[in-house]
Amino acid sequence: MALLKDVLEPPRAEPNLTERITRMLMDEITGGQYQLGEVLPPEQVIADRLGVSRTVLREAVSRLKAEGIVSSKQGRGLAVIANTPLSVLRLHAAGEEDVEQTLGIVELRRGFEIEAAALAAERRTPEDLAEMRAALAEMAKAVASGEIASGVDADLRFHRAVARATRNRNYIMFFDFLAVLLRKNLEVSRGRSAKVSGRGALAQKEHARLLAAIENGDPEAARQCARLHVENTESRLRGAIQEKPAR
Repeated sequence: MALLKDVLEPPRAEPNLTERITRMLMDEITGGQYQLGEVLPPEQVIADRLGVSRTVLREAVSRLKAEGIVSSKQGRGLAVIANTPLSVLRLHAAGEEDVEQTLGIVELRRGFEIEAAALAAERRTPEDLAEMRAALAEMAKAVASGEIASGVDADLRFHRAVARATRNRNYIMFFDFLAVLLRKNLEVSRGRSAKVSGRGALAQKEHARLLAAIENGDPEAARQCARLHVENTESRLRGAIQEKPAR
């Protein structure tokens, strides 16, 4: 005889199915099948390929979003925002109201970016410098046009090029992990800085000085430029948060 709870409760999907689909998608993304920024196929296409319902797929996608692997882009679908294997390290992106966590992530940048800049000055290649110059040009264009999203993308591209120039894969992997959190900081900072004349130009000059130090092969100057840039970024972010109008 069926128990009352068995009659009232709807049947549940296999508990491990969502985990298996999540792991399969994770393996595809971190295995090199998708590039950073690439948009995934439509949900129905993925669901049909994997032989699952859209409900199961959406549960798996929610887990990938929580892990900082994919993000919804309005009008585009799901985009890959991290494609390196996850480690045991977990940090959470700060919400716009979470001032302490937001500034804490900026503080985390100090040691990482300062030493990355010094190593880049010692080990950079002509290809690394070309990538930094291209990113710097994109940033200048974004500052001039007020395109915040493009400016954030170019900013991250510049700092990833610095990480790559260290010739230490651990720096690149950590930067890709950190970039998911940095994007939130940069969006807030650049969004508010765009409303204050001169702030974007100051950040641009800081990047240019850092590039010059790396190009000159001067590790100590690179450290100083990186430190100044991160400290000024923190100052601009504090100012942006304080200037936020009350609701």
